[in-house]
Amino acid sequence: RGAGPSAPSSACLTPSMRSAALLALLPAAVVAAAAVDALEVCPLERCGSGSPAACPLAPASARSTAGGQSEKVFFRNDGRRPARLLRVDEAGAEHEHLVLAPGARATVETHQGAAWRARRADTGRLLVEHVVEPVSIGACACPPATAPDCGRPPFRGYRTTWDPIVFANDSPLPVRLTWWDGDCEEALVIGPERTLPPFSSVRLIATYGHTFRAHPIDAPEKLLRQHTIGDIVLPNCDEEDAAIAAPASDAAAALAAAAADAARADEAAAARADALRAENDALRAEIARALGELRAVSASNATAAPPAAYVLADPAGQVGLAPVASVAK
Repeated sequence: RGAGPSAPSSACLTPSMRSAALLALLPAAVVAAAAVDALEVCPLERCGSGSPAACPLAPASARSTAGGQSEKVFFRNDGRRPARLLRVDEAGAEHEHLVLAPGARATVETHQGAAWRARRADTGRLLVEHVVEPVSIGACACPPATAPDCGRPPFRGYRTTWDPIVFANDSPLPVRLTWWDGDCEEALVIGPERTLPPFSSVRLIATYGHTFRAHPIDAPEKLLRQHTIGDIVLPNCDEEDAAIAAPASDAAAALAAAAADAARADEAAAARADALRAENDALRAEIARALGELRAVSASNATAAPPAAYVLADPAGQVGLAPVASVAK
């Protein structure tokens, strides 16, 4: 009887192969529990809260991709100026769809993969760049949020509005999707097991304003994602732009003040230099006048008769001084 392929001995297994073999022997519940315990903390925007929409600083770069299923998006202009809503094609070119007045809302029929931008109508400043894509359920946990089961059958009636939404389970955990009405949660029917398997997606027909939650099947007290179908907000960027520009304007004002101080210092130095030159010129003139007077005195002394010489004489037998011309011959 021919022997079949033999299993590798433990001596031939690498460490990673041993780990995989051990995981394969563990019950699925144990593996799931370990995965739940290893969840990181979700960003607040994945948990139904977060900071207001920020004005984008990076340049626009998104492009549309074709082939996605239809979906609706809702835009609201919270700014103080009209905004242009632009559809971005596959090449990155912008095409105006409509203009939103301050405070206005618009519902746009679009598709998964479509890229949209909003710019201020007057300056072209980028306000929003949004790509329509599935709501991702990641391997992270929000603060615990549980609600009782509504205990009612799934809604199967007619909807007056159809607002499709796609959820993508990007975690290694099977999850349960629910609709939360603020008081209780109603499980959504997704296949026979009412679960969304790991690394799969589902498209639901919902309504604007509906809030959805995703819980791990093996840890229903954990919350992986909370999402409300709502508006994409076009923020008021006037104050933020002013705050960003303020340091630059302050620096410019400081430079201008420093330049003015330097100019005043230069003017004062020039005035002092002019005063010193004037004092120097006056001193030169005074010296020249004094030298002129000295020269005049010297010249007059040179042309005058020299004074008579005095000698000792005694013509009358008296001793005294007399001019030379009066001495008796």
